[in-house]
Amino acid sequence: MDKGDLYTFVGGFVVILLIAVIANPGVLSKVPSLSFAGNNSPAQATGVPTPQVTVVTVPPTPQANLTPRPPDAPYRIFYSTNPFSYPVVHLPANMETFGASDISLRDASPSVPFAYVDESRGGITQAFTVPYEVWALNISVTADRQPQYAMFRMVVCDAKGNILQGAEIQYPGTMYKVVRASGPGMYMIITTTSVDSFRISLETPLRIYQKDRPGT
Repeated sequence: MDKGDLYTFVGGFVVILLIAVIANPGVLSKVPSLSFAGNNSPAQATGVPTPQVTVVTVPPTPQANLTPRPPDAPYRIFYSTNPFSYPVVHLPANMETFGASDISLRDASPSVPFAYVDESRGGITQAFTVPYEVWALNISVTADRQPQYAMFRMVVCDAKGNILQGAEIQYPGTMYKVVRASGPGMYMIITTTSVDSFRISLETPLRIYQKDRPGT
């Protein structure tokens, strides 16, 4: 190639490059930069150290238990799903033989509830064990819809079907009955008429609870 043609070619390329730069000033920013260091690390090229980032995993904060259950909280007694497995017991025709409320055991010592029945209909409860020599039935009956017809009757039986204690409440009201028996296989027979709900709390004096408590 002749030198004159070479100069003409180079000069034309420079003119084209100048026109491209004027028309698009950012074109030079797209030209990749060359690293003259032996290591291509940006930190070494610029002299600015790269900060070290440490990722710390924070375990989730456990949710507070807003409704703690004490280890000795009363357990609920439900109705049995197989009532025919119990001895046949008929409620006495005259429940008045069981009398009115007994003198509260709480007069001598604070009471500790250890079980309860909370229902709205009658039935036969599951068998349960009472380890305390003396305990009581604290009964409360609610009947707001037809209080004039409300009737609640119940008996506590031992494993052989013997009636240990009973109660009858006409209209809404409460009753407190003392039971002086312990052992396994106890159950309740309950009948209701026009009763909205009832609760039977099984409780024993604190002094007996501490003395006869299982595992003590």
